[in-house]
Amino acid sequence: MNTHRPEPVRNPELKEAVEEVRKNPGTESSVRLFNEVVRARLLAPIHLDRPPEFDKESGEVILEKDTEISFELISDKEDNLYYPVFTDGEELRKCDIEEDQQSLIVNFEDLSAMLLNEENKVKGFVINPMSDNLVFSTEMIAAMKKDMEKGPVDMEDDTQEDLDDFENKEETEE
Repeated sequence: MNTHRPEPVRNPELKEAVEEVRKNPGTESSVRLFNEVVRARLLAPIHLDRPPEFDKESGEVILEKDTEISFELISDKEDNLYYPVFTDGEELRKCDIEEDQQSLIVNFEDLSAMLLNEENKVKGFVINPMSDNLVFSTEMIAAMKKDMEKGPVDMEDDTQEDLDDFENKEETEE
C-alpha cells in the first residue's frame, strides 16, 4: 500500500514576505514578496460539477473525464471580480465556505495563464482575502511575467515603476 501523502500547502516564506512589505514597504521587500508569490503553491477554492473519487491506495483524488471545474470568485466595492487564493488551509477556513469545499493547488503560472487570457473578465487574484487581502491585478501580473522573461530583476529599469504601482495599490486597498 502506498503511504505517500501529498505535502500540505504551507507558505511560511510568503507569509513572512507579506508581513515584511507591510512593515517596511520598499523595493527590497517588494521584490522578495514578488519572488515568494512566484514560488508559492496556493489553494484556490473550486466547485466541481460532479463529486471526485478518492483512490485510497494511491491517496489521490480522481476526477471523471470532462468534469467541469469552476473557480470561486470574490468582488471588490466596484464589483470587479478576483480569484481568491490562500497560503494554507488555515487561511482558507477563515472564509465563509462550505464544509466540503474543494480546493485546487495552483501557482503563479497557473493564475497568470488564467488571468492573461484575452477572454478573461477577472481583474486579478487576492492572497488571503480575509486577512492579508493582498491584491495582484492583471496589469501587475503581466508586468511580473514580462520582467520574468527578461531574466534577473534590474532595479534600475521599469521594475521600479511596477513596484511603485504595487505599493500604491496596497495603500488604496486598505
